[in-house]
Amino acid sequence: MKNHCVIKLNEIPVEGRNYIYNRKTAELNVALQDLIKNNPFDVVLDIKPLNTKDFTITGSVITKTQEQCSRCAEDFDFVINKKINEILIPSQEDDRTGKYAKTSGVLTTADSAETSFSVSEYTKQQFDLGEFIHEAIAIEVPFNPYCSICKKLNNDDIFVYDEQMGEEVKPNPFLALKAVKLSSKI
Repeated sequence: MKNHCVIKLNEIPVEGRNYIYNRKTAELNVALQDLIKNNPFDVVLDIKPLNTKDFTITGSVITKTQEQCSRCAEDFDFVINKKINEILIPSQEDDRTGKYAKTSGVLTTADSAETSFSVSEYTKQQFDLGEFIHEAIAIEVPFNPYCSICKKLNNDDIFVYDEQMGEEVKPNPFLALKAVKLSSKI
């Protein structure tokens, strides 16, 4: 059974509402369990309405995931420090005749090239915050994570283990002929 942390967007006042989640508040513990195991987390969000249907979510997610280094196979905690800048819009029709077109999902503000907003959809005035935070953490984990020791290695260097492997001895094809005796009966 999936544990949801659903925010009712129609109950958010005009000035917005702050949300703080961590291990002690426990609302997101089940939703994040598969990613962060028993690591602590801090989620601080501010949700404000832009108009009657659109909302902004700003804040941060700080936690650690348990990963295995793709170079040395050591287990380590991968630190996540994610800034959240999201615009929530109502779910649109998927039909091509719908009046809204889907975009790539990233908007950049005119006043700052560093501030970009992603776009997410909600349905029935409800937003599943547990699923949203789960995805925000999961997307931060690289495909090939490196531990801090392997990260210090220069990427141009050849990575080798200290373990000496035995050389493969190639059989001499002429050794089989040594056992063959020729008989000369002419």
